[in-house]
Amino acid sequence: MASKPRKSQNRVRQPRRPLGREAWLAAARDALIEEGTAGVEVNKLAKRLDVTRGGFYWFFESREQLLDALLELWAETGTVLFEKIATAADRSGPQKFQALVDLWLSEKDYDPKWDGAVRDWARTSSKVLEVVHAVDMQRIGFIEQVFRDMGYKGKEAHVRARVTYYHQVGYYALGVRETLRQRRELLPYYTKILTERDI
Repeated sequence: MASKPRKSQNRVRQPRRPLGREAWLAAARDALIEEGTAGVEVNKLAKRLDVTRGGFYWFFESREQLLDALLELWAETGTVLFEKIATAADRSGPQKFQALVDLWLSEKDYDPKWDGAVRDWARTSSKVLEVVHAVDMQRIGFIEQVFRDMGYKGKEAHVRARVTYYHQVGYYALGVRETLRQRRELLPYYTKILTERDI
């Protein structure tokens, strides 16, 4: 009985498509979250991506330029989420507040680990700290707009926005461990205290 012909072991490997700038930034973001700035090294990122380090220099002149781009990415993406909520013309003030709560609760678009990693980084870099402070002020400004749309004015709107924002940032900074169900059970009480309304 004739044996079946064996398949060739010499398969032709398809050339890999070169990675783009976004892939290097995404890897740097993951490294920052998992290891801090020590993980954002060209060799380590190349290993994460399973590529040679040469591709990195198509997009960045240095590690410092990558870190600058990473900080810019965080500032831009982390602010636009709040801006979209505050400037939504088709939503009332209470609806905007609910959208803000959903943003934090779902952790779908807003990633607290990404936010926390940049805040940790800011402890060792005055430049990063300055950017974080500016972003916090922008976010508070957008939350203040939400409170103004609920009828609050002046310093009252501003302080309510600050308390709301500091409460949420502190929630992550303290590492509060609660299930989503537990958080939703407490939500009406937080909402009542922050807005003096049942939303």
